[in-house]
Amino acid sequence: MARKTNGATIREIRKAIGITQRDLAARIGISAPALSQIESGAVQARDDTVSRIAGELGVPLDAITYPVTLEQVPA
Repeated sequence: MARKTNGATIREIRKAIGITQRDLAARIGISAPALSQIESGAVQARDDTVSRIAGELGVPLDAITYPVTLEQVPA
């Protein structure tokens, strides 16, 4: 099942903490092109992928499924 995500939020958080697409993709076990598609909104990630992304970014799952401002992201 695919959880509705905000790919732009994933990209914003990832860039804010200084992780490349390639690094994040490798850490969660998907390809960089697959992560790019998630971030661009071309595809919706499966629930387990969204959970792994949130874990690697160090944010609650809701931070990805419900957009937040960078001020709300832990440093």
